[in-house]
Order: sequence, then structure tokens, then C-alpha cells
Amino acid sequence: MRKLILELCSLEDTDAVASTMANQLFPGSILLLWGNMGAGKTTFTKSLCAGLGILPEIVTSPTYTLVNNYPGRWPVFHVDLYRLTAPEQLDDFDREDLLCDEGVTIVEWPEFLANYLSDEAVLNLGFETVAEHQRRLCLESESAEFDTLFKTLEQQNSSLQKTINS
Repeated sequence: MRKLILELCSLEDTDAVASTMANQLFPGSILLLWGNMGAGKTTFTKSLCAGLGILPEIVTSPTYTLVNNYPGRWPVFHVDLYRLTAPEQLDDFDREDLLCDEGVTIVEWPEFLANYLSDEAVLNLGFETVAEHQRRLCLESESAEFDTLFKTLEQQNSSLQKTINS
């Protein structure tokens, strides 16, 4: 398990980290975004999508539609499962309704979906509000496919790092 914690003290920090991440993602990447309401998940998604060539203005939380699809360097599925109350509600969906094998999948409120994932390349991003304009971002993954992303973030963002456990 790789783990990296970054302190994001501004929207510029968020944009920089998201841009770096976007350049290291690959088709089939699944990002699970964890955090309380208002912790910065959708803001981060906008920044990440901008790094993938998607206009941030079209990126909105799909709370009521469950999935938004964005065309970019790769297709992006932006999934928001906030309104689900039980994992069985996912049984109404086919895998390809929620996960984009040819692109990047970003999932907000992934509690129920996490149990359906097994061999996929999953990156967990935990968001914690530290202050009004400051967030703590904890990245964790068991997938070796994200090793380059971790190494790049560690090298380019040493000033933002709080702790690193490899």
C-alpha cells in the first residue's frame, strides 16, 4: 500500500496537484473520492478534468443524475453515489454504466461501489477540511499502476507533503 499526504493551502495548490495527477492517469484509472460534504471533492474533480482537457465549467456534481460523462483526452465518468442508501441499489446498473474502461472514472461517495471493485486500478483520495481554504489530501493505492503517479507527486510537491509511507 502506497500512501501520500499533501496539504493543499490554496486553489492553486489543488490545480497543480490535479494537473500533475491528470498527466499520470491512464485508461481504466478509478479514483474514489472520500470526504465530508464541502471537503473539496467536486472542486478537485474540476481541476483534474481541466488537466484532462475538459472545460471545468461543464464539470458539475452528478448528485441527481448519478453519472456525468465528459469528453476529453480520454472519456471521464464522474459518478456521485451520495443519494444511494443501500449497496443493492447498484444492482440496477451494468458495470459500463458506472465505470469507464477506456478512460478515467471519478467516484464521489464511493462507499457502496468500493465492494464491487476487485482487480481494477483504484486510487483512493481522502479529503479533509483543515481550514476554510485548506484541505488535506490523502492518496492511497495498492495498485502498482499508480507507482509513477506517487513518485511524480512526491518529487514535484515536496513542500506540500506532510508524511509519506511507502
